[in-house]
Amino acid sequence: MPRLQYRFFKPTQAAQLRRMEFTVRGVVEGVYAGLHKSPHKGFSIEFAEHREYVPGDEIKHLDWTVLAKTDRYYIKQYEQETNMRATICIDASASMRFGTASQVDPATGKAMSVSKFEYASVLACSLAYMLSNQQDMVGLIGFDDKIRLEIPQGNGPSHLDQIFVSLEKLSPARTTNLADTLHMVANKIPRRGLVILISDLFDDPDRLTSAFEHLRHFRHQLVVLHVMDRQEMLLNYNRPVTFEDMEDGSRLQIDPKNIRQEYQREVQNFVDLIKRKCGQSRIDYVHALTDVPWDKQIRDLMARTSHR
Repeated sequence: MPRLQYRFFKPTQAAQLRRMEFTVRGVVEGVYAGLHKSPHKGFSIEFAEHREYVPGDEIKHLDWTVLAKTDRYYIKQYEQETNMRATICIDASASMRFGTASQVDPATGKAMSVSKFEYASVLACSLAYMLSNQQDMVGLIGFDDKIRLEIPQGNGPSHLDQIFVSLEKLSPARTTNLADTLHMVANKIPRRGLVILISDLFDDPDRLTSAFEHLRHFRHQLVVLHVMDRQEMLLNYNRPVTFEDMEDGSRLQIDPKNIRQEYQREVQNFVDLIKRKCGQSRIDYVHALTDVPWDKQIRDLMARTSHR
């Protein structure tokens, strides 16, 4: 039986998300992802029944086996599949442990510090709830330098419970290999659908672009939530500090004021480059800063994906 309380999903989130709808162009054979299987018959996904041929029907839909047996012309009809199949991929590498932002805990109303991974997990749970609530299928993949968590696409309260609980057990601890992992994901997902990537994207932009194109080659619609802490953008420290790489443990002592301008310029160039490459590949990109309230981030995402 599903639990009533989760770390990354609160009842207040359900109330805010229940009336929101996640629609993305191009996921289901030329139509918007819908809420249910269509009652109308067409020629898209699953075989439904035969009907007699009438002049004007395309002969490519004739059932030649039936014709050979009965000497009568019948058309194969198919049931249009309008529910979306989605896979949420969340980065669980060590760099996602970083966090200086504060968010209000919806359960207590108190401010609490939040890491990139915690923020990403709240977004992942919120999106999983929205997709499941509109009768879509949703799966989850958690990864660092390899896939550490894989929940196949499914639906319903028990399936959501599995996603929520599994995310609570996942903790960022290792190095990342984002591009190679996305290549694996592209080969794993059996049917065309929606892939939502939630990551700080710490990888070579050219390798990332290649992985994105691999997913697009299989006609998946890709949404990228680029999660960053605002301090990663600003380097807004007022005294010398020692930085430790969360993935390889190396250390570097610097005085931020000596490099701040150049650092900010390089980070912004990286963000702009990823955003531009996504735009060139018709990938929805959202720069998700962890000090932005999660519900506003979801609304921004909905606005971007619904008006392409």
